[in-house]
Amino acid sequence: MNQTRFHWGRLSLLLIGLFFLFSPSSLANASQGIPVLLYHHVSDRESDMPELTVSTAEFTRQLSLLRRHGFQTISPAQLGSYMQGDRVALPAKSILITFDDGYADNYAHAFPILKQFGYGATIFMVGINFDRANRLISAQIREMTASNLSVGSHSMTHPDLTQLSPSKLRYEVTRSKEKAEKVALLEVGYFAYPGGYYNVEAVEAVEAAGYHGAFSVLSGVNQPERDNVFLMRRIPVFRTTNFDRLLERLDARPSTPSLLDY
Repeated sequence: MNQTRFHWGRLSLLLIGLFFLFSPSSLANASQGIPVLLYHHVSDRESDMPELTVSTAEFTRQLSLLRRHGFQTISPAQLGSYMQGDRVALPAKSILITFDDGYADNYAHAFPILKQFGYGATIFMVGINFDRANRLISAQIREMTASNLSVGSHSMTHPDLTQLSPSKLRYEVTRSKEKAEKVALLEVGYFAYPGGYYNVEAVEAVEAAGYHGAFSVLSGVNQPERDNVFLMRRIPVFRTTNFDRLLERLDARPSTPSLLDY
């Protein structure tokens, strides 16, 4: 984040995060923390965002590796319950797969591959993106939610929430929830901060809007004794990500965190 744009609310959250940096870390299974992967595009076509695009062959390989190493996907609701300390039955090696923005290739390419492996995922939709060119259409959303996928909110217009007035902030987090629920015909309980930007006001607005939890782009795995359910961590997967190395770390015994993990 641009440090010149920090105000005291964001600085407070940053200091809390730095405190957690020096607490014990663990990787991999439900007792050691749960990882959440973040994707955007899955496609073999040229993209104006090549760094955010994973090829279909690579996505297939990554899911195959996850399956081979025993990882099973869970839903945001299951992760949220785990983060709240509720009694919830989870696979020993749980993982949540997420997509941001709602691109059409999530349905055309990622969805069939996910079904091939019996994996679920969550797509965080920008409210104005429903039924637009190169974005997911309502019928596709409903087909996917009927087949082990869920929908979350990614704001209404994808702004930096930390730069908004209180009324515009409420609109972004509330209206997008209403829009996604109208399309999916289901409760939308989880939010992803656009661009990963958040501050105290944004976190409070998301909670006040009735969400059960929210996702940042803080890296690492999620541990209930350390992390806030409204600041859950995600690990971005880019075109250049060394997924084999990432998987090694997710499969490793607990280790001392490095600054780059956060």
